[in-house]
Amino acid sequence: MHQPDLKTDVFSPLKLFTHMDVMYDWWQGKNVYPITVELSPSTICNHFCTWCMHGGYFGSHKGDDKSKKANPDASIMPVSFYRTLLDELVTLGTKSMIFSGSGEPFVNPNFMEFVEYTAHKGVDSAIITHGGLLTPEKAKVVVRHCTWIRISLNAGTPETREKIHKVNDFEKVLGNLANLAAEKRRQESKVQIGAQIAVEPTNLAEVEEATRRVRETGIDYFQIKPVILHPKSSSEFYDRDFYLDALYRARAAKQMYETEGFRVFVKEDQFAGVLAPDLERSAYRKCYATFFPVIEANRKVYYCSQTRGQEEFCLGDLSTQSFKEIWEGERRKQIIASINVDECQPICRCHPINKMLWMLRHPNNNPNFV
Repeated sequence: MHQPDLKTDVFSPLKLFTHMDVMYDWWQGKNVYPITVELSPSTICNHFCTWCMHGGYFGSHKGDDKSKKANPDASIMPVSFYRTLLDELVTLGTKSMIFSGSGEPFVNPNFMEFVEYTAHKGVDSAIITHGGLLTPEKAKVVVRHCTWIRISLNAGTPETREKIHKVNDFEKVLGNLANLAAEKRRQESKVQIGAQIAVEPTNLAEVEEATRRVRETGIDYFQIKPVILHPKSSSEFYDRDFYLDALYRARAAKQMYETEGFRVFVKEDQFAGVLAPDLERSAYRKCYATFFPVIEANRKVYYCSQTRGQEEFCLGDLSTQSFKEIWEGERRKQIIASINVDECQPICRCHPINKMLWMLRHPNNNPNFV
């Protein structure tokens, strides 16, 4: 079985130290600007995933009339606004853009112009999508300009995909993945094409089948991770036996289907976190990952991807301020000071980064012996 290493682990938090100038400024306590920004071209989604934090925890983000009344901020970001914003972010040192957010990026009819302009500015781009709206024409643009794209499949059969996403497009999405792989070969592109399954009781039995079906498409990798519920979710947290079973199945799928040309990334760190008695809350007592903001299509800037949609974590509104003004403003300082990690989403995107940065600030491992 092919073993991942630090050079090829695309999820390693150690990548942060390839930006030593930024990390030196962070160490000195300077106000560090984001290397990576996550942005929502749309707050609207045409899928209705059962455990979606954006639709389920903070009010609907769907595009029908009923949901717009529930969420008046449902919106599509104009290309002209994005261009002006990106121009400013480049001057502040932003190196990469993840198109994801509370909605589905491809709902924005002009999304490919976002991707093309990002490439024009010399900024790396990536996309997280449910994959149902990815046409062959759009795939050409993605393969030509993006560093990576990851499709949330979340199932091994059409029936389960429909149960979770409430849309029957399983085979269509697999076809879209296969087309991406073929387009990558045609263009001789280096884009990394991935898919993922977030494991929960509905799809637990299909981890191996999902891995097999994804490998058949010819893409580069499959990610297997657990669904981790937000503290504000109304759902019960899954028990320990579930996560142990999910981890066992994930490792079995990796053993069966990983090859030199097809990687299977089991999110061991996330499984370890949810299996820890305290959800690894004690690994750090302060959020140091203060430079990974989210910008929503409604032009509001949020502290991080897990706090989007919550007004108490809104850093500011780009309709009335520049990004620089928001980043250097008093409100952002107040929000950073108010963060209580015990009330945050456990095992969040920045969890491994926080563990690493906390260790640097609070060494307890005989640091002089290297």
